[in-house]
Amino acid sequence: MKDSEPACIQIDANVILRYVAKDDPVHFEKARSLFRAMGREECVVECDPVTLAEVVWVLKSFYKISNADIEEGLLPIVQSSGFRMSNKDRYLIALNLFATSLRSYGDACCCAAALESCDGRLFSFDRALSGVPGVARLEGLPEEP
Repeated sequence: MKDSEPACIQIDANVILRYVAKDDPVHFEKARSLFRAMGREECVVECDPVTLAEVVWVLKSFYKISNADIEEGLLPIVQSSGFRMSNKDRYLIALNLFATSLRSYGDACCCAAALESCDGRLFSFDRALSGVPGVARLEGLPEEP
């Protein structure tokens, strides 16, 4: 049993990007070292949800990586017990929705929040969200019984 808690380290988007994109060998190795230490429980990595959104946006828009490949690259990191993030389960759902049924990560996050917090009710004018499993898209207030 360890005597003390592992160090907590906040992560920036560029660290995750270098790890997933593997486009800079030096930065990739440093990022891999961090994630390996996280896996060995030598440290805890803290990530803000906005940082994850930035990573998804850059991978999609700049690197032109498919939604499914983005999920595949990020899932092992985000699922790790040493990776901390507020509402982590919500963003795991969002990554899955993004990979399987939605083009926009923002829409995926919104649908995941509706599923997690509002029994799937989502007030939206975007008709494409009507087909998301479990989401009840509304364009007005629900009628009371």
